[in-house]
Amino acid sequence: MRREAPHLLDQTYPDLLSRFPGESYRARQVCTWVFKRRAGAFEDMSDLPQDVRTDLEGRFSLFKLTPFDIERSRVDRTVKIIWKTAEGLSFASVILPRENYQSICVSTQVGCKWGCRFCASGTVPFKRNLSSGEILDQVLQSEKLLGQKVRNVLFMGMGEPLANAAETVKAAGWMTAPEGLGIRPSRIVLSTTGIAPAIRRIAEEGLKVNLALSLHAANDELRKTIMPRSARFPIPEVLEACKFYQARSGAELTIEYILLGGVNDGLEHAEELIRVLKSARFARMPKVNLIPYNPVNGLPYREPSRKSAGRFFEFLAGKKWNVHTRRPQGQDLQAACGQLA
Repeated sequence: MRREAPHLLDQTYPDLLSRFPGESYRARQVCTWVFKRRAGAFEDMSDLPQDVRTDLEGRFSLFKLTPFDIERSRVDRTVKIIWKTAEGLSFASVILPRENYQSICVSTQVGCKWGCRFCASGTVPFKRNLSSGEILDQVLQSEKLLGQKVRNVLFMGMGEPLANAAETVKAAGWMTAPEGLGIRPSRIVLSTTGIAPAIRRIAEEGLKVNLALSLHAANDELRKTIMPRSARFPIPEVLEACKFYQARSGAELTIEYILLGGVNDGLEHAEELIRVLKSARFARMPKVNLIPYNPVNGLPYREPSRKSAGRFFEFLAGKKWNVHTRRPQGQDLQAACGQLA
């Protein structure tokens, strides 16, 4: 197989249909082999004519990623898969297994330009965006490697998904399409640091997956300190974009808030968070997901105390907010939230 050939799933389903004018059933056959029968090569697609298989083989790759290492947590059931791209770049996906299914945290970029001060990914120099096919490869190959079906997809791995919006949206399209993975949009979460114009754009394009805003501070001054690049979009502008997405898509919005010990975990910060969210006047109030900081070697941040994390939670809950504290998974693999590098 030609390694330089683009991934088959770097195109959309309409693109694939256009390759078979008057024979749309051929595109459906290809999709059945890729997503249902999990063909390992175009030659395996036995109900396609030989000339079609040969043409596909010459034009596309079925897989562009190679699993380089699989690490399993000794504390919980988390799995980290290290992938190698065709040119030898590496990045990770994180699998969160459950009894009969698994959730996967996919990466959208190799490295990250956004430089959030508390995040390990922000210390990794940006190399390139991942293509739609490479994003989907993480899902398809993890199912094969671990023998469990993916039910939930989290765009929360390395990179800012909306800095690679075209490929992210294309991948999400394949994930939700009946010809693709057929995952319900409500089981997919796209996490962003808040690129306001891109949030509006994906709403206009009709994306309907759930949105998670990595806010982490309720005032622009503090946000600029811990998220210098993301803070170029003022919080009110970002929240307005999220409101627009929520209204257009009908999807759920979650506000993600990492609790950094001594930085943003005081009651005054909780009060400020409620104030700024109320001021946005959401038609449906978002959920708030509190994330106690997962330590990263070499970074000057620490976990919040149990007392401060508990007080923050109780304050929000006492004000009738739908608030949840995320349980860390994969810390021993450096695979928990904010630890991927």
